[in-house]
Amino acid sequence: MGVLRTYFDFLMEYAPYFYYLSDSGIIDPEWGRGPAPASFAIQFLNEAYCAKEFENEKSAVQAKIVELADYLLTIQCVDDEKLAYGGFKSRDDSTYYYVDAMRAIPALLIAYDLTDNQSYLDAAKLAGGTFLYNMQHKPSLLGVHDQYYGG
Repeated sequence: MGVLRTYFDFLMEYAPYFYYLSDSGIIDPEWGRGPAPASFAIQFLNEAYCAKEFENEKSAVQAKIVELADYLLTIQCVDDEKLAYGGFKSRDDSTYYYVDAMRAIPALLIAYDLTDNQSYLDAAKLAGGTFLYNMQHKPSLLGVHDQYYGG
């Protein structure tokens, strides 16, 4: 089995989890899922979707991309009263929203391009036009670093 096939199979099985513990055969329960592995997986799977090697698996690849994009929507801060508005939790159990939006935006645009699901485009716009913009233009609101990035 080639490296691309191995990686493809791994992502189809384990994305959007951060770590797989091969010693024990389980997902690392401490880290869980997050926007970074989901976003990277979407980007790779989009390449696979377009590749001849994976032509017979297009519907499964598209379904996985939709699953991962839907996951991103569930961890986006949609409370416009918070400074984290538009950002993505750094992992499921976190209250922090960092620059994962930079990774999630292209992934959501890929999902939008593939599916025409408007919610993916809206989420990408919110992340870039609000969260990332505010991170760069509202430093006077920070006071303490965690006040801004915390949910």
